[in-house]
Amino acid sequence: MAGIATLMATDMITATPEETVAAVASRMSANKIGAVLVITEDNRISGVFSERDLLVRVTAAGRDPKATRVREVATQAVVTIDVEAPLKDVLALFREKRFRHVPVVRGGKPVGILSTRDFLEYLVDGFEHYIDEFRYNRALAEGTDPYDHFGGQYGG
Repeated sequence: MAGIATLMATDMITATPEETVAAVASRMSANKIGAVLVITEDNRISGVFSERDLLVRVTAAGRDPKATRVREVATQAVVTIDVEAPLKDVLALFREKRFRHVPVVRGGKPVGILSTRDFLEYLVDGFEHYIDEFRYNRALAEGTDPYDHFGGQYGG
């Protein structure tokens, strides 16, 4: 069974607290991601900056993205999940807190970030695999060869 480590993004795009919102938003756009971890010099998570933070705390608040530091507008009450936690705990966290991104930690240090998109992709892939396996087993039970697409015999 897959664990959080197989689902999360480990090539994290991060920001420092002192970077401007404009610089971070540009990097997020270039990398097609919806959130970055705000990481201090000692590799600790000081916040999460997301598209929602940009919308609510910068744009809607009338702040200048070129003058606003990420530390001023990032979500600072960061909830993390341990890399060894069961997947059901991740789902519960996404549902209860209504998060779209959650930092993944090992020993309190960031090792990745998991998005609802990553989690949903995992669920869909698993469901598609289950359907394929079900169809294959049903065809075998009915006495047909699921791989014989042409109705002929193998080998001769």
